[in-house]
Amino acid sequence: MIKKHTALARRAENIIWNAAGDYHFDPPYLAYYENGTPDPYFNLVIGLAHKWLDLDRIAAFLDQVAKGSKGDELTDLLWLGIENCVYEKELPQRPRLVDLRRRKAEAFFKNRQTLSRQQMMLQSVTVYTQQEARWSKVLGKALRLSKREAELAEALAFPASLDTDGMLQKMQQILEERFHLRPGSSDTSLTPVTGLRRKIAAAVLRHEHQNTDTLLVRTGTGAGVTEGAAVLSHEGAGGGMGAGSPADAAYLAGTLGPLCLREKELASLEHDLCTGPHTRCRLWVSKKGPAGETPQDLSAKDVTDLLRVQKDAKAQNAKNLAFWKENAIRTASGVRRLSARVDEILSGTERALPERARAGVLSPEIAYRLPVLHDPNVFLHTGEETQRSVSLDLLLDASASRLDCQEELSAQADVIAKSFERARVPVQVSCFRSLRGYTALQILKERGTRDTSGIAAYFAGGWNRDGLGLRLAGRFLPKEGDFARRFLFVLTDASPNDSVKIPPEGGRGPAREYQGNAAVLDAKEAVAELREEGIAVGAIFLGPTLYLENLHTIYGKECVRIHRIDQLEEAVSTLLAQALEGVENVC
Repeated sequence: MIKKHTALARRAENIIWNAAGDYHFDPPYLAYYENGTPDPYFNLVIGLAHKWLDLDRIAAFLDQVAKGSKGDELTDLLWLGIENCVYEKELPQRPRLVDLRRRKAEAFFKNRQTLSRQQMMLQSVTVYTQQEARWSKVLGKALRLSKREAELAEALAFPASLDTDGMLQKMQQILEERFHLRPGSSDTSLTPVTGLRRKIAAAVLRHEHQNTDTLLVRTGTGAGVTEGAAVLSHEGAGGGMGAGSPADAAYLAGTLGPLCLREKELASLEHDLCTGPHTRCRLWVSKKGPAGETPQDLSAKDVTDLLRVQKDAKAQNAKNLAFWKENAIRTASGVRRLSARVDEILSGTERALPERARAGVLSPEIAYRLPVLHDPNVFLHTGEETQRSVSLDLLLDASASRLDCQEELSAQADVIAKSFERARVPVQVSCFRSLRGYTALQILKERGTRDTSGIAAYFAGGWNRDGLGLRLAGRFLPKEGDFARRFLFVLTDASPNDSVKIPPEGGRGPAREYQGNAAVLDAKEAVAELREEGIAVGAIFLGPTLYLENLHTIYGKECVRIHRIDQLEEAVSTLLAQALEGVENVC
């Protein structure tokens, strides 16, 4: 199976990497619940199996088991044995496993109540009975088992003393003595593991592989990740080694809008930013969405994809506007409250504007007026008019992982922009994504205009190379000295992930995927660089709990979490106060 890089797969992988303490291996298995969401506990087990055992050898053994007619049933049973072994190995170092295991057991019995009759019929009776036996024991529940069932349950309680060789021997023994099978024999080598039953099992374990990316944007529903909502896969050739062809540039111009920089300006940006882990990347900056035109020199497939993207982007724009209209009363109330809070917090940042006068400090720029025009007002002194010396840039993650919340994100950005503009703070709103090796920045609302309608053009699709996206956005912030305080707030799910690999240091060794710990640390460095320049960077988090650790690693304490629009007032005002305090401490 080709690995589909959905948000759900990323959640599962991050759990595995965290448990294994190793972010540089490709997990051979991912575990899911019946409804397709990641199973946190069994993904933890997979990570611990990598930590304590040789997971590659175990996977090779299970591959042979999975080829048999009872492959699904037997591999699920053997994973119960692996679970018990790594649980006992890890428990002394991680006492909280007791609670996590208990939650897994409770979830098993809770989920059992929601299974339909058809789903129950599709499950293996043997597997179900052994799962019930395992989780009943964890919860201290009594369960009546036959002698054969009890003996199998006892055999599957693999002890912590087993190493990889011992575990393989134990699994071989169970298969031979209790199922009369030997992996690799003609009796078991039938068909690969497929079918609906594997998708609805309590822990679905599947193999996946990784290649390179193509993108096809789809319109979101606003109701969660749905089948067919986004096609974001590593298909085809190329190895994720970068971009730069004229066809790629034409594709970006058609999907994200024409380049708004001169070639020399773009080349200068790429020279400064596309270095180190981003050496193989390119940049793109636009101020419009899809123009509805089809660039020349595109393949037939690209033309088809581009036309679909343009159609879906237009449809998403309409959905965003409809969502704004539906929530207009709540939005207006939120803008009033948030603007008042912003005004209160920023009241101490105002500075008096200079006025021309007959006495004071001589202004060189207008000094010529005295001898030439006989104008004595060539001096400056502190006037009564004040100006709020603050600017705000909003940066929205526009990757495919945001597909299920496009309307909410566009509405939140609209509320924030309107609130700060009403509080006399100029706001610029942009979004970023990575596509075909380009990290692209789209400016949806420019500083200097109060019109926020362009934010409705926001749509999700693509990858997110956060480290490069943050650095690129930083180049479009006001210059130091234009404002006393410069804020950059990022609406993020704190899950950086891109198809272009990180080149090896020194040009030797294999390239690494831009994901996991490597990507998180790169984003953290980007935030630190911006803060060193005096920019107050904060994050507004709208994402799963799984990525909270990433969030705090990247942004530190300057971050808040929200779930709904009506939480913006408190969250943004808190973040603003934190960011303002951070800047003052640096100064």
